[in-house]
Amino acid sequence: MKNYNCLKIFCLLFVFILIIPLLTGCIGDDNKIQGTPDVNINMTPRKITAESLSNFEDVVNTVAPAVVGISANYGNMESVGSGVCISEEGYILTNNHVVEGANSITVYFANKTSGNALLVWNDPSMDLAVIKAAIDMPYLETANSDEIKAGEDVIAIGTPLTLQFKHTVTKGIVSAINRTMEISNEDGTISYLQNLIQHDASINPGNSGGPLINNNGKVIGINTLKVSEAEGIGFAIPVEIAIPVLEHILNDGEYQTPYLGIFGLDSEIAVFYGRSLEKNGVYIVNIDNKGPIAKANLQVGDIITKVNGVEVKTMLDLKSEIYKYKVGESIKITYNRNGEIKNTKITLVER
Repeated sequence: MKNYNCLKIFCLLFVFILIIPLLTGCIGDDNKIQGTPDVNINMTPRKITAESLSNFEDVVNTVAPAVVGISANYGNMESVGSGVCISEEGYILTNNHVVEGANSITVYFANKTSGNALLVWNDPSMDLAVIKAAIDMPYLETANSDEIKAGEDVIAIGTPLTLQFKHTVTKGIVSAINRTMEISNEDGTISYLQNLIQHDASINPGNSGGPLINNNGKVIGINTLKVSEAEGIGFAIPVEIAIPVLEHILNDGEYQTPYLGIFGLDSEIAVFYGRSLEKNGVYIVNIDNKGPIAKANLQVGDIITKVNGVEVKTMLDLKSEIYKYKVGESIKITYNRNGEIKNTKITLVER
């Protein structure tokens, strides 16, 4: 599990010793739903549309059935987080650090029932995961980050601190887009979360994996971390990066994440660190010598600018394009090496 010590940032994941079983209930190995449902909450499987609603309260009440609390069991430990369903068949998007390595996962629905869930896909580098609920359920529409503007209203729904506070709603504005946060990992290495949405809706430990929602009731991001020494500085991962993954899962029931074998920075960030003069593309910082990028003879300092002819300006663009393809497929990479544009083909592999 990542240790966000750098800049004193902490994950919005609340972990505690499991000494109060009543908080989580008892979920069996089957898909039975526990608890007595609140009949006033409509959990009929459907795409929820709130675009025509102008009242903030109506938007919140309309989207809430698609949001869940999450309890991940690690033996004698438990983590509490949040998630949101953005696809038919009960597929829920959350943070990888909420569910990675869990012995079992329980989701808590808006109608006061609960059921088990299975981990279907995860990508630690993006801190994203997809779990499948025991039931089909309502799901929300999504909006791309290029539609987001600083100053627009947003709401966050999640499970701060404990399951007692699940479906807590807070409101704020988008403070900035395309933020990059430097992260210190447990093994002493440094990594980066890039292209984040900065906002000031109040979020706390346990909000991890919960949705950031715009005025139209569409998910624009997945809350992942906040700055611990400041008020109102939280960050969300743009949701569109997970859409190709969900499409693969809906078609095939699973998805293996293709592996490039690089660590890269948005070129604009690389310029800030004095590593590049180019402002568009993905600047290669490190290369796995056994990965497909290395085998294609790309080098540290090269800047990836296109994937199969599609322009990529950021790591978000690059990941989104790569997720459209499957392990074993070949793609054309266009890159800039010292001002010279080159092309090569690579075959995607599983990590």
